[in-house]
Amino acid sequence: MIVRVCQRAALAEGLDEIAVATDDARIAHAVTSAGFRAVITGEARNGTERIAQAAQVVTADGYLNVQGDEPLIDPRAITAVGNLVRQGAEMATAARPLDPGEADQPSVVKVVLDHGGRALYFSRSLIPFPRLAGEVAGLAHLGIYGFSASFLYRFAKLPETALERAEGLEQLRALYHGHAIEVAVGPWSSAAVDTPEDLERVRALYSDEQRRHG
Repeated sequence: MIVRVCQRAALAEGLDEIAVATDDARIAHAVTSAGFRAVITGEARNGTERIAQAAQVVTADGYLNVQGDEPLIDPRAITAVGNLVRQGAEMATAARPLDPGEADQPSVVKVVLDHGGRALYFSRSLIPFPRLAGEVAGLAHLGIYGFSASFLYRFAKLPETALERAEGLEQLRALYHGHAIEVAVGPWSSAAVDTPEDLERVRALYSDEQRRHG
């Protein structure tokens, strides 16, 4: 699955290098066998801390963290987040319209934005509550983050918060401490693998995609 994520990332525009940060030798072997770079890290509480460790080896002005459970992530979403970082965002991510049936799925993270396209909050619950049907279109968050190099190191050192522990969402740490998260929104496909049922669904989607593209 991680190799599939690498292959998707390789289709994105504007990336200088693709590397997988991991503390597992088996993952590193799978990645290097597929022709991609692996960076061995120590233990980390979350993906951002692991990326901050890898950044000590892979130097750059900005970093994109594409999570390893997104084997069908749209390369255009990766490009869009990268563009936000290049334009000066200290932290950025991506979102898409909610698909039918996703509103009540905790594995699908939701996000609401302010008027400038910055995140107000992320939740595993449906936000906003649809008291007036159709008033606000729901957005699903994609598992990708962009950081300026300077903010990546600052973020990794910020104290953990009760909100991120409650939701299991590390990006809430940035919002809690007053940092903006720019959000690129588009009609991008994504299908994160968080449960065995997700895995079977993604396998079927991948097979359908392979058949369509020959």
